Amino acid sequence: MSLPHALLGLLQYKPATGYELKQTFTRSIYFFWNATLPQIYRTLGDMEGKGWLTVTVEHQDGKPSRKVYQVTQAGNEEFQRWLREPLDIPQYRVPTLIKVFFGNQMKRDEFVEHLHRWRQHHAQLLERYEKEAMPIIEHYARASGAFEDARYWTLTLDFGRRQAKMIIEWCDATLAALSKGKRRNQSPKAS
Repeated sequence: MSLPHALLGLLQYKPATGYELKQTFTRSIYFFWNATLPQIYRTLGDMEGKGWLTVTVEHQDGKPSRKVYQVTQAGNEEFQRWLREPLDIPQYRVPTLIKVFFGNQMKRDEFVEHLHRWRQHHAQLLERYEKEAMPIIEHYARASGAFEDARYWTLTLDFGRRQAKMIIEWCDATLAALSKGKRRNQSPKAS
């Protein structure tokens, strides 16, 4: 997925400023795709140059002017073209698994600490999915009447929850296996 297509998708709902788009990222897509505010502004400028967006400058008393972006017909066509493309097969890169692969080359307690941190990260992520994401989906669905869209938003949330749960379960099983292996390896030395 590319940032321009994510922005085109968000702008399908309503025109927005770069700052508003960043806020929307933080409350929705952030869980599986993130962008910084400078990346968003740079990309919006590129998209405007391609004719995918128009910009309306809204002057405000005592505040900087706001640039409000809206999707053009060409932007809608590009977004629809991108949606019709076959799904990309992602190149799965997980740096933590490289450390796991070479885990025997580390001190066991450092390796175990890596796994605990990875587990903790996904436990916190799962908690955020359950406490924050679903209420946000429900709020936006009610506020915008996008109930059909909310079904699809919930599907992405379900993927995130399942992936986080799988990683937590894997960490627990791996830590348990390492703990059993450590006891077996230490027994002969202790005798």
